[in-house]
Amino acid sequence: MCGHDPLRSIFNLLFIFLIGLGVGSATAWYSIQKSHGLGAINIGQWSAWPFVGGSAVDPYTGAKVVADGSLPLGAAEGLAFEAVKDEEGTLLRLECSYRLEGITPPAKLWTLVAYTPDGAAVTPSPGGTSAKYSGNLMRFPDASFVINIGRSPMAGNWISIQGTGNFKLVLRLYDTPVTSSSGLIEPVMPKILQTGCES
Repeated sequence: MCGHDPLRSIFNLLFIFLIGLGVGSATAWYSIQKSHGLGAINIGQWSAWPFVGGSAVDPYTGAKVVADGSLPLGAAEGLAFEAVKDEEGTLLRLECSYRLEGITPPAKLWTLVAYTPDGAAVTPSPGGTSAKYSGNLMRFPDASFVINIGRSPMAGNWISIQGTGNFKLVLRLYDTPVTSSSGLIEPVMPKILQTGCES
């Protein structure tokens, strides 16, 4: 007759506990990093979280904001859209150039800034800037626009980037109806098209 080994039972329980802890931590990390969060607005490659600045934010979205180090706009201030991929679903890279074209949802003003994944503004090339403001933008007669993003100076609207690795674009809309309960039914966001990459 075999006796019961209490030490083995303790090791088995500890092993099961560690597996559960690992799986739970991995699941939480994936939810924070990959989930858009509850109540997210997704338009093409752009995502925004209209309630992240208020008390109604869900735990996963709140944790994502803390992990990203981003400062959300309050619902009364506006809405910040973020894009980390181009229209083909490829991560944005500082070694590549892009053409951002189209229109934005109505807003009193907006800013477009290139950021590193950890939330720091991308260092622009000499003579350039890594941000654009709606008030000094060249537009077409139909109010659409093109913004070129890349290392080398480009004619027209240009956002300057340099370095290597991934980056993200953040479009902040101030005083926009998208944040209201009677917001736009189908907001339109500009497309992000890759035009080339340096090897």
